[in-house]
Amino acid sequence: MAKLLVKHEGIVLKEFLIEKTSMTLGRNIGNDIQLDDAAISGVHAKIMVEPNQYLDGHDDIYIEDLGSTNGTQVNGRVIQKHLLKNDDQLQIGKHKLSYVSELDHRHEQTAIYVPEN
Repeated sequence: MAKLLVKHEGIVLKEFLIEKTSMTLGRNIGNDIQLDDAAISGVHAKIMVEPNQYLDGHDDIYIEDLGSTNGTQVNGRVIQKHLLKNDDQLQIGKHKLSYVSELDHRHEQTAIYVPEN
C-alpha cells in the first residue's frame, strides 16, 4: 500500500496511508492530510489514484497543486501535477514528505512496450 511519511531530520513523525482515490492536503481541518503550517494553503494539493492504462490492476498515484500560494515541490522541482514514484521527496511549506509504495518495488524491473499509433 502506498503512503506518505512526514519526516523531520530523517525521523518519521507521521504516516498517512493513501486509502482513497482522492485525498486533499492542506492547513484546514477538513483535509484528509492536515499540515499545520502558515506557508501551506487551506487546501494546498491533492493526491489522486487513477488506473494505469497499460497494467491491469495497477494504479498510478499523482499529486496535484491546487493553485497554492507557495507551491508544491517534488524532488526539488515545483510541480503542477506529478506522477509519484517510490521514494519521491515532497515539500509543502516547511513539511517534507516521502512517498513510499511497496507496489513500485515489484514493478521496477518491468518493461512495457507501447506501440506507436
